[in-house]
Amino acid sequence: MAGLPLESYALALLKVMGKRDNAERPPLGFASRSGTLSSTFNAPAHKLLQAVIEYSPSPETIARGFLVELGKCGILAVKGFVDALDNDRSVNSDDWAAIVHQELEQNNGNTTYLTELASYYLSHLIIAFRNPGGKKINIPYIIHPILGVFLRDGTHCPLTRYAFLGDDRIVVPRCAHIIPFSIHSKPYAHAAIETFTGQTLNAELVQQLINHPANAINIETNAHDSMDQKLAWGIEARLVDHKWNYYFRVVRPKEVAATIYLRDGDEMGFGQGVGSDGIPLPDPRICNLHLAIARVFAASGAAEVFDKYLEDDDDDYMTQVPVYFGGPFVDDDVLMRKLEVLAT
Repeated sequence: MAGLPLESYALALLKVMGKRDNAERPPLGFASRSGTLSSTFNAPAHKLLQAVIEYSPSPETIARGFLVELGKCGILAVKGFVDALDNDRSVNSDDWAAIVHQELEQNNGNTTYLTELASYYLSHLIIAFRNPGGKKINIPYIIHPILGVFLRDGTHCPLTRYAFLGDDRIVVPRCAHIIPFSIHSKPYAHAAIETFTGQTLNAELVQQLINHPANAINIETNAHDSMDQKLAWGIEARLVDHKWNYYFRVVRPKEVAATIYLRDGDEMGFGQGVGSDGIPLPDPRICNLHLAIARVFAASGAAEVFDKYLEDDDDDYMTQVPVYFGGPFVDDDVLMRKLEVLAT
């Protein structure tokens, strides 16, 4: 079917809604952790949905889900406008959004379904990825847990140029999961990832790759923390001349570790180690998923909310919380309830 992409209509409507944004009363309310009536850790729902659509690897899939929930608003005219997009997308998206928004306002449309959709993504994408902890990577067919990535990528940090081995000026390597290991036990996160990526990554693949060299890189500890605790940077994988290339992408410049010498857009070298043959490179789908989540985290305003209450290093909370932020067996709901207590 020719015409505008489906996401252009969803984004146009969210843009119209955002023009009347009020910090205390955003147009769709606040996205909160699923299962709570109120939360300190929340984000304006319209901004979060906009970011999820814009940065999704499959914006058409996300937009379709958004429009399905919009159609539940209780206004027949709005449902008609939504259903019409299945057959005709020739109408200007801005005009469509203006009419739908007018119908919602004049008829007091129920937009709570959209707020709940935003809460779903906040809970099962952002919070799930912001709870990054996990056990050290365990690669069964390699003796040492991080030896496989050493063999693949070499003995220098690809971000800082510091050596992991030698007689002088070495740094301790951290074997980082690109997708947090904690995701492995979160079926709702698996479902959200499936939708967010348009089934490019499904639950079965996530489980297969979560504790695998394809989901691992060795990096210096500060670079590691700014990746998984701050979601400050990510890796963009692009297919160039039938070969996957990897690029360092800055998401939150002020939070990028000072030890990182790379600049936004610089190419990253993987597979340069002496024993790289047969050891998979970072999976492009995993790299691009993590980068997209980091961008949603920043663009939605959720990053500012978390930073407000979780400044400095999360390990500071070890003396106050029985389980540290990002522990390997810490359920997101349990963790967030403990953090709510600290933030109040």
